[in-house]
Amino acid sequence: MTTTFNSTYAQEGRFIEGQVMNKVSKEEVPFALIQLIGETKGVVTDIQGKFKLTNVPSNAQVKISCTGYLEQIIDVPSNQTTPIKVFLEEDLVSLDEVVVKGETKAQEIEKSGFAVASIDTKDLQMQSLEINEILDQTAGLRVRRDGGLGSSTQININGLSGNAVRIFIDGMPMESYGSSYSINSIPVSLIERIDVYKGVVPIELGNDALGGAINIITKDATKQGLEGSSLNVAYSYGSFNTHRADINGSFRDKSGKTVRLSAFYNHSDNDYEVWSDDIKIKDYREFLPDGSRNPDFLSVIKTGERVKRFNDAYSSYGAKIDVGVTNKKWADQLFFSVNASEDYKESQHGARMLTPYGERYSRGWTIAPSVNYQKRDFLVKGLDINSNVQYAISQRATVDTTTNRYDWYGNLIPPVGGVTPLPGEGNNSTLNQDQNKNLIARLSGVYSFNDQHQIGFNYSFNQYNRSSDDPMAERERRDFNTANIVNKQITGFTYQNSLFDDKLKSSVFVKHYYNRLEQEKIEYTNNVLDTVYNVRPDDNWGYGATMSYEVSPRVRINASAEQAVRLVNTNEVFGNASREIYESTDLQPEKSFNVNLGSQIKLVDNSYHELSMNTNFFFRDTYDRIRSTIIEQNDQSYTMFENIGHVVSKGVELQFDYNLGGKWNFMVQGYYLDSRFMEEFNSEGVRNIHYMAREPNMPYLTFNAGVGRSFNSLFNTGDRLQVNWNFAYIHEFHFDWDVIGDQNKPIIPTQALHDINVSYTFSNKRATVSLDCKNIFDQMAFDNFGVQKPGRSIFGKLTYRIN
Repeated sequence: MTTTFNSTYAQEGRFIEGQVMNKVSKEEVPFALIQLIGETKGVVTDIQGKFKLTNVPSNAQVKISCTGYLEQIIDVPSNQTTPIKVFLEEDLVSLDEVVVKGETKAQEIEKSGFAVASIDTKDLQMQSLEINEILDQTAGLRVRRDGGLGSSTQININGLSGNAVRIFIDGMPMESYGSSYSINSIPVSLIERIDVYKGVVPIELGNDALGGAINIITKDATKQGLEGSSLNVAYSYGSFNTHRADINGSFRDKSGKTVRLSAFYNHSDNDYEVWSDDIKIKDYREFLPDGSRNPDFLSVIKTGERVKRFNDAYSSYGAKIDVGVTNKKWADQLFFSVNASEDYKESQHGARMLTPYGERYSRGWTIAPSVNYQKRDFLVKGLDINSNVQYAISQRATVDTTTNRYDWYGNLIPPVGGVTPLPGEGNNSTLNQDQNKNLIARLSGVYSFNDQHQIGFNYSFNQYNRSSDDPMAERERRDFNTANIVNKQITGFTYQNSLFDDKLKSSVFVKHYYNRLEQEKIEYTNNVLDTVYNVRPDDNWGYGATMSYEVSPRVRINASAEQAVRLVNTNEVFGNASREIYESTDLQPEKSFNVNLGSQIKLVDNSYHELSMNTNFFFRDTYDRIRSTIIEQNDQSYTMFENIGHVVSKGVELQFDYNLGGKWNFMVQGYYLDSRFMEEFNSEGVRNIHYMAREPNMPYLTFNAGVGRSFNSLFNTGDRLQVNWNFAYIHEFHFDWDVIGDQNKPIIPTQALHDINVSYTFSNKRATVSLDCKNIFDQMAFDNFGVQKPGRSIFGKLTYRIN
């Protein structure tokens, strides 16, 4: 089939322009390839199906091709001057027979042999979602938060959580960006995909991720090699006076010079209602109106009262700029970057919702310059390298000096007996200020002997320095300097192969972990203050292997195993004043043997129905398990970390995905975890009473479901309406060890939560509006230690794109 369209002239030579559309639906066809016959170069249609091809000779022919469509040859006459539309027909034969099917990067990652789920964010960017909420819909993964926007977050993967699970941004550790730059500070519109590794982690991430890792891959506007600019702006407003705004853009000229800029702003009052049993209302009236002493003075008169949080506001803002070049002979990519952010966080209570605070807060800032260099065929053909260097300076200040005390209604409590309380709503008054310096350097490379065999290496260096000062501390203590240093170095080597026409993919690897802790503490020695030095080096080895085999075009099995090490974290060892974490200098590294066995099965795959099933069985044998513990004293609570010993975890996750006619999407997933304490005897030979007990504060049975329906060209040609419903079920679990009955054992109750999202993209593909309703039935929702999360909330979002 041949179609004729128009051309015109410009100073740079003859050019043609037009728009490619679907012949039946009249929708734009993005990413169609436009090429001159006989040439290898061409252009790609944009999101609106438009293109412009320059330097077109007379009597030329142009080929237009796109996956899933019949190819067209276009004659270009020299006497026409107006653009026209080209309509492509769908290639129904190739769709039905699945002769050739493109594979996304996310699908490629999932076939690597690692137990990994790769999340493509393309269809999620128009919703008012945080990254945490996207991750929470992944099988085997639970995101656990201490409240609303800006609260502390932990990620649990197959029973391992906290710092056993590491988060990366384009391979760089998230913690290096400082506390003011959280995972939710990254606009979803900036993200290409999110890779979730469960248990076994590839060496290129270069960290001590014992339980798994999350690698957030941001968009690379330079990959297509086309010059031009783009801009994306998004703003969201909703419940609890929550504002979220972000902007990101890029510019690249013909020479490869590139500038990328992104910025964000977040704010929420977080004044949502809570009504769990931890909310205890006391009677602070010492005397009754008739002058008699109140018999209920300081007694609990109500439990589970519905109250609003009143000292939990959060604000953060930041920006990142990248300046560099791409596609040069000496560098595929060289970028100089600066990331700067600042945040303010009020504190409503300690680790548990026992006593409300009314004035305690913290604030912090981070500045992190970095350099990134990438080159394929470096020095020799087949050697690809990637290197990063980043130096982050950050500060965190905590303010808690008030003598005021507040009840859960936000009212001042009169001094008991007229005696003014000591300063500080937490355990101690503080004006603590932490000064942090973090140097991270990473070098990784892969050498390909051929398409079937590769070797790789990775080296990462991470040095963290913290010095602290608290004007509220004793003057004698402030006369001494204190410093805390963590030096971490991890080296890895791997061999990978792909055999039998890529049906069998496997790898083996080895890792070396080195960690050195240096601490200066001020302590009394013979009634005299002096500096005590503590130095502790740790040296460990790890190893593992992965395998993926394509049994048939519809069935693939994956297996992986690793002996892994998780080194101690700075907050765990040195503490954190702003989060009320006390130091645990004797903490030991955590070691675990991890095994995964999974499958990816296409049960049905044709042009109208697509049904797939993913499974994963896992086993974790962990020694010196690191666990956070809540210490409660006089209605106050704080956190410490401890090694609890030997823990064995095993379980299964299962997910079904069904697509009907490209319009309906269904997802069902389930997860079961059996994590038991297996340390039968303590160091003194006494039998542990918790032996064989289920690990506390750990969800062990969860279920998620989702339904989505899309409507194309509903009001105008090319527009799109998307409706999504998501359901999450978390079975009840114990807050504490459950071996001695249920008496006085706090239980996190069963939760059944429903969310709905509606989004509409206008026909020009530039603007999208969305409405999200979360926890629509206003159920009590919990994560960490019974801290209640927000109830029903509604958010609206507007996204606008300029290319």
